Amino acid sequence: MTTQTNTAARSFSPIFTATVTPGSVSTRDGKNGKYIVSQGATYQTEKMDAPREITLMAFGKCFDAVRGKIRKGRAVELAVQFDGGTLKAIGLPREEAPAAAEG
Repeated sequence: MTTQTNTAARSFSPIFTATVTPGSVSTRDGKNGKYIVSQGATYQTEKMDAPREITLMAFGKCFDAVRGKIRKGRAVELAVQFDGGTLKAIGLPREEAPAAAEG
């Protein structure tokens, strides 16, 4: 019996904080629920000299966390990760995440 390895397997992509300015923003229905697509979004990190253009997507648990914050032309700090040729929103950066209810 031989085992085959998947040469197209995804490589690790770290989560980082970026300032994202969405381009066009649309909410779509997918087979696993609603998601946000922002084509023509720009992102910038502290280490970058100039913003770069990319497509931003937010789905799953992240969709609920960021749906009110992603607006066309309005910059927002997000925790993101590269997913192929797109930038996948993971959620809000830890320092901006809402604190758990104290009780």
